[in-house]
Amino acid sequence: MPLKNDRGFSLVEVLVAMTILAIGLLALAGLQVTAMRGNLHGGTISQATALAEEQVELIRTMDYAEVLAIDPSPESPINNIYIRATSVDDLPTPIPDLKRVTVTVSWTLGNQTHQVQLRTIVSNEG
Repeated sequence: MPLKNDRGFSLVEVLVAMTILAIGLLALAGLQVTAMRGNLHGGTISQATALAEEQVELIRTMDYAEVLAIDPSPESPINNIYIRATSVDDLPTPIPDLKRVTVTVSWTLGNQTHQVQLRTIVSNEG
């Protein structure tokens, strides 16, 4: 006559289940850290792009002579993170009075330096 001993889990089954659960939770924790780093990097890129766009829009409202007088040296750090530099170059075209304006926003995150660069063309309308 068979014995009925089906009323619970054995200790080995509980340990195996706990091990599988622990491995799954550790994998989720690793994904969480990666997602947080990605969000931080995306946020800094968004802020840097906004700072570059702000400078480009300011330049578009300037007179042509003011654009020619822009100092190409970098500005002081913005929010103690970003450095914005603006340069004005001649375009290699036969059309006179065209200038290419480049706005570069750079920052260091960890031990890596990143940058966002926007360009626009300014003309002497008069």
